[in-house]
Order: sequence, then C-alpha cells, then structure tokens
Amino acid sequence: MNYQTRGKDMFSGTNVILTTNNENIVGLLSSELIQLRNIDSILIRSYQETLSSVENDKPQAIIIDCQNSIEEPLCLDLIAKIKKISSVPIILIVENYNPQFVRTVTKAGISDILSVQFCNSEILMRTIWSLQKNEMRQQHKKYEKLLVQLNAINPETGFYTSKYGHKVFQNEIDYLEEKKMSGMFIAIEPNENSRLKPSTENIIQAIQNNIRSTDTVSHTRLQNTFFILLSNTNLKGAMIVWNRINKSIGAEETLCGCIHEVNSSKFEDIESKIKEGIIKAHSSPELLYISETVGSNNDNWLETEEILTEENHANFKLFRQMFAKKLENVIKPAIQELVDEYEDILSDTEMPLIETESSYAVKFINKRQESEFNITQRDNYIVINSIHNGLDSPENSTYTIDLNKITKKEIVNDFEDFILEFKSCL
Repeated sequence: MNYQTRGKDMFSGTNVILTTNNENIVGLLSSELIQLRNIDSILIRSYQETLSSVENDKPQAIIIDCQNSIEEPLCLDLIAKIKKISSVPIILIVENYNPQFVRTVTKAGISDILSVQFCNSEILMRTIWSLQKNEMRQQHKKYEKLLVQLNAINPETGFYTSKYGHKVFQNEIDYLEEKKMSGMFIAIEPNENSRLKPSTENIIQAIQNNIRSTDTVSHTRLQNTFFILLSNTNLKGAMIVWNRINKSIGAEETLCGCIHEVNSSKFEDIESKIKEGIIKAHSSPELLYISETVGSNNDNWLETEEILTEENHANFKLFRQMFAKKLENVIKPAIQELVDEYEDILSDTEMPLIETESSYAVKFINKRQESEFNITQRDNYIVINSIHNGLDSPENSTYTIDLNKITKKEIVNDFEDFILEFKSCL
C-alpha cells in the first residue's frame, strides 16, 4: 500500500484520492483505507489540489470530505469540475445530512454518500465497491469500443445498430426466459400527422434521458423508429417510460408508440406484432397502441370486468371510487375555476360537458374551432387527451397520471394549456 500526503512526489499507480481540508479526517480514515490492496495507492489532497491530481494521476475513486455548510458550495463546484474531465466514481463524506445538499450532489453525479459517523469499515467497504464499479466501467468501455468497431453499436447514440438489433434482442429474450423475468417492448416513431415532427436527434435524446442503463435500445431500418426492451418491467413501468419520453419531446411535437410484452421466445414473432401495433398507433386518439396480450401475466392490467377475479374486481371498484372522488373534489373544481377565469375569451364558445362512470370531457365548440379535453379512467390511472380538430389546430396530446397523483395544480396546468391552444385557433 502506498500512502502519500500532499506535497510529496506522486505515485504513478494512484487509485484513490482523499480530498479534505481537515487534517483530523486523515487519521480517521487512513487506518481503514490502508487495508486496500497492496497495488492501491492513496493521495491526500486539499480541495485546491484535487483537480490537477485528477488530471495527472487518473484515480479510480475519489473520496471528498465535506465538513460543514461553508464547504458545501466548494464541494459542489469541485464535483462539477471533476465530472467535466473524468467519470471517476466520487464518494462524499459529510458531517451531517443536509437533505437539500444531498439531492443537489446526487444530481451532480456522485456515486455514494455517507456520514463520517459511520464506522470506518463502512467507508472501506464503499471505497472497494467504487473501485470494483470503476473497473467494470472501464471493462465495459473496452467492449463497447470493440462493438462500435464491428458496427454493432452506433457510436453517436450508444444504441445497437439495425444490423445487429435482431441478434441482441433475441439474446435478451433468451436471458429473460432463462431467469423467468418479464419484459416489455416499446416502439417509438414520429407521428406522421404531426404538424411539427420531432427530429431524430430529439427522439434519441428523449430516449437516452429516460431509460435505465440495463434497458436495450436499437435503431431500426426506418431512420426515425426505435425499439426499446425494458427488462423486468410490467405494463405500468412501460407506461411510465413512454410518458416520460413523450413529455421530454414536448407538446409541440408528437410521437406514436406501441407497447408489447415479451410473450414469445422468438423476436421475429414479437417484431411483426410491434410493427402492426405502431401502424395502429397512428390512427389511435392516444397515439399509443397497447398489444392485446399485455396483461395476460400476473399484472392483470387489461382484463375486462367480466373476467376479473374477486380480488381484481375489488381493485376495479376501488379505482372507480377513487376516480369518482378525484372527479368531484379535484378535477371538476379545477376545470370550473379556469372556465370562470377565461370567461371573456370563451364568450362565443359552447361548452357541453359529457360525463360517464369512467370519463369526463369538456367540449369547446366555436364557429371556427372544435376541441375536446377528455379524461378517461383506466384502472389505477387516467388518460388525458387534448384533441383539436382542424388543419390550423395545435398538435393533439395524450398522457397518463396515476390516480393517487392527480392534483389540482396539475389539472389546472393541463387544462389551461388546452384553453390557450384552443384560443390560438380562433
């Protein structure tokens, strides 16, 4: 084990940098960190010295000691600068937990955080985990570089190429089958009837920002169409990913999607169903087609009321009751509040209300424009559709919200957007 303090000559095999402005922390941590492998080395650096040490010594892990609120801005600035030049894992040690600071540094990209009050062996264990994780990351980069050279991965997106997508998905399906895990496919492409079609770059960025590292994405032979395989995921999880990607694109540009579960051992069978589904999605009001087979597993998401088990029938009734309460206490008051607020704008507009046991809709009918704001209950979530008829209308939109997450603020924001879109057509 090489143990070095600041100011001494640097060891070329440095693995860990311990960053601290507090001399007392050195003795506290070094007794445990010295138990790392003999090939590992520790450099003790101040906040001011760390960045140059990262550039020169290429560490495999960095431990940053942040003692108090005075050091928090310095710590955050240092983390941001490190992340610009290196993907090295960073472990943050704090004196006391400040929830806001913890959220901020987590978003900044640290790998782990713990209190100095933890036992020293915990710090050693977390450091070893970070070293192992970094080794795996470096190994992954080597494999990825090879796959890029073989034209199996697109170097610009990190997605698999259409040439090898079939083989990759078949391998993933075999793995899911072996482990008895569920999986869901999402196919995504631009809405062909959209006035503003999202660019390929926007779709790629939306996908990259809203999937896990364990999810598999492939380009297809169609330039703007992408297949995503979500492992160990049910319909609810797939819907969450679809909604996040949709929201990332924005209201001005719209996507079409198809969700299909891994229900066959052959990808070619699934692929044909996905292609059929994405075609149907273009003519769907929601611009999303969910395969009829989804829900045949234990999730029971799409079972009809006639074939529900007693337990699921109870859940079905519970969801209806939840929707009815949300409708009376949240949705209707929020909509009425905005109707009153925009009364002058809507003076020449008829606004019939259409209410059923599972839906609530407000129609805006004007000489120049007809639009509809529709809320439909589907099990434990609602689907909100903003539909504008006419060539000069804004783009239609659709998205979902969990029943227990419906708030007046969200309904107000969504309905106000709908009113302003309607106004732009007049």
